[in-house]
Amino acid sequence: MPVDCQRSTTGGKGNLGMFYDRSPKICAAGLPTQQPDNRIVDNLQHYLVKDEVDSLISDAIMPPEVPRPLPPLRRPIPLDMRNAGIYGEGANIINPPNKTKFRTLVEDFKDTSYSSYWKKALGKVQDPIPMLPEGLDVYNTTFGRKLHDQETLYDVVFPKVPLEDKTSVSGFPAAQIDRKYCTPPFNPDLTYGHRSYIDKRGIQVKTCLTDDNVVVGNGNRTVLNTIQSTYKEFYNARPGKVLAPNNNINEVPDGYSFGILSKPDNLKECLSICKINPECEFYRKCLAHLNTVRKCMSTRFLPRFFNEFYLKLKYYDTEKSGWLPREVVYNYCASKLIRFDPSLIEPLLSKWEAFDGSNIDYKFFSHILNYKEAIEYFPRIPDLPPECIDFRTTYSEIMKTDQERDESRMAGIPSGRFFDLDYPITPNFYCKAFRTCLPQESDVKSCITPSIFTLMHVNHRDMYAKREPDVVRKVFKAAGEDFSDEKFNEIWEKAKKYHSQGWVCFETFRKALRKVSDAENTIS
Repeated sequence: MPVDCQRSTTGGKGNLGMFYDRSPKICAAGLPTQQPDNRIVDNLQHYLVKDEVDSLISDAIMPPEVPRPLPPLRRPIPLDMRNAGIYGEGANIINPPNKTKFRTLVEDFKDTSYSSYWKKALGKVQDPIPMLPEGLDVYNTTFGRKLHDQETLYDVVFPKVPLEDKTSVSGFPAAQIDRKYCTPPFNPDLTYGHRSYIDKRGIQVKTCLTDDNVVVGNGNRTVLNTIQSTYKEFYNARPGKVLAPNNNINEVPDGYSFGILSKPDNLKECLSICKINPECEFYRKCLAHLNTVRKCMSTRFLPRFFNEFYLKLKYYDTEKSGWLPREVVYNYCASKLIRFDPSLIEPLLSKWEAFDGSNIDYKFFSHILNYKEAIEYFPRIPDLPPECIDFRTTYSEIMKTDQERDESRMAGIPSGRFFDLDYPITPNFYCKAFRTCLPQESDVKSCITPSIFTLMHVNHRDMYAKREPDVVRKVFKAAGEDFSDEKFNEIWEKAKKYHSQGWVCFETFRKALRKVSDAENTIS
């Protein structure tokens, strides 16, 4: 291929060197390309953006397409108008849907064919039905029969001269029809049928038909049984009356009432005949002052200041005793502008044994001023003096002061426990404390011939407690089991598998021993 055609065409590159070029001036067929030096191999090595997008779209979870609405029916089903109301067809007529801008424009173009459209004044309501004659006063013209001005709607509904009631006598309630019977044999005042003695007065029907009961106050009264009426009188409150069937107010002392008493301020003084320790309130005041000092120092000094504060005080301690005169400590605090009331701080230091009257333990003093360190220990201050405190129990009160306590064993046979369960189970309606002594599982046989466990006071807790190897071996050897060290170690390892942490008790060792014995008997 000629050089002038090689860089401007795309055809013939695949057959380079395979044919003789007999026409050097003829260019290869095809459209010229903007990149004549590109090869197919180079293009195939690139991963195009479109391929990446296609791979992501193929892996993505696409939501299902919303189905198109069904076309309207040619003959729509008519609405059920049997119970039609304001939400039926009338709702669409009274409240038509809002028109779109395009639909409004289309209707405006349709109205341009009427001459009234061009003569309509701006700012006025358009005539919705343009079929009225031209020049008609639509605001002052009323169609239909025009009412007189002196007649109002109230007079129409409630006329001043009422109309004559033309209702026949037979149409009134409780009217008795006169059938023109013969007067001598027929008495209209008689009642036919059997007489009921429920209403002896004969006015119950009249009472039901009138509202006199409501006026008198007997509207809600009904005939009740004596027992039922007595029950309602005692347990149902009546308006304006206090519900007190037992008259509990008579049992309350004079000056007292029902309800929960509020906690008095001087509760400790009410519960004790002794005076409250006056030091309690004083030490609360001292602690409040110390807390205020610590808060003020938290806003003025950084936490590293207190270590420097302690080292400065330690510099004045030439004897290295850990104590300094209080004047030295107070003067150094004044130099650092640390203000506090010594009369409230010294009692606290005395309680902590950091003040002996003239000297202060400066290390502890710097510790209580440090707002970053908590004061872990504080001596107890009793509310009452020691001579007023007396702790007594019911058991100590039923015994004499000089009587010796009986330490002998209690009489009777302790209840036993049938070892038919793998682990202790708390019985119904009992707590965990009843696992040791279960009285509901005792019977006559266990009381007459108690087991060895009952006699030795052995229970489930002893059977399932963690044991050491030498203890387990000693107990089973006393029970008649004799095994070598290798066999004991083998059983011990199997017993460890019954517990999550590898603990062994008598019961798990017994299970492992039985399993090993059954395996040996099967082999033999």
